Amino acid sequence: MLKEERLLKIINKLNLNKTITIKELANNFDVSESTIRRDLDELEEKGYVKRTHGGAVLIDKFNNEYNFIKKTRENINEKSAIAKYASDLVEDGDIIAINSSTLTYLMAKELKAKNLKIVTNSVDIIVELSSKNNYDISVLGGDYFHIARTIEGPITERQIREMHFDKAFLGVNGIDLNLALSTASPIEAGSKKAMIDCSDQTYILSESNKFDNASFYKIADFKDIKAIISDQKLSENKYEKYQQYTKIIRSNL
Repeated sequence: MLKEERLLKIINKLNLNKTITIKELANNFDVSESTIRRDLDELEEKGYVKRTHGGAVLIDKFNNEYNFIKKTRENINEKSAIAKYASDLVEDGDIIAINSSTLTYLMAKELKAKNLKIVTNSVDIIVELSSKNNYDISVLGGDYFHIARTIEGPITERQIREMHFDKAFLGVNGIDLNLALSTASPIEAGSKKAMIDCSDQTYILSESNKFDNASFYKIADFKDIKAIISDQKLSENKYEKYQQYTKIIRSNL
């Protein structure tokens, strides 16, 4: 098992069990306790867990950043406007990649174009689109990331890089002038980078409160994308600032 896969599985176990011991993890993965200590040290350094005596717990900030169900209930009007605009960019016969986020999930619900080929790592998008008979849906393989309800990991990234898309639609955790487009976790960074690299056009779906906020891991530069679709709450100052680097769209219901 690759280290990246083991780290994801550790996070999944912490999400389900809240706390876990080094001994339990070592037995579960059939590795030494010193290996698990190094894993937990790395996860703590990245801000995912807090080390405890003999184990670790998942920190609240990470839980809030990735809690899919909780985030679907936030800023629903702004998210709906962004989702509707993005869905209208999809044309009949397109091959599209959609990563897992609350915004892309809402976008998938709005899709009206016909004869689409859709590739996604989102469990919720798969369920949402499964009843549409004129869509050819490909589900990416990999490890299930429980809290984000997405499939991630090295296997996921390798599969994406063997494909080509007309358009890709992605959510992000941060947009700023230093890192450009960023996400909270290397677990998701690989698949997002791959989708951008393998698409003719990439659209970033982001609420206005993500602007001027950097997350942990850079995904891409502004030059790598077609546009950022945001909401009407994006201030004129931020609109003008970021418009210099990429196309900014303020959607409205």
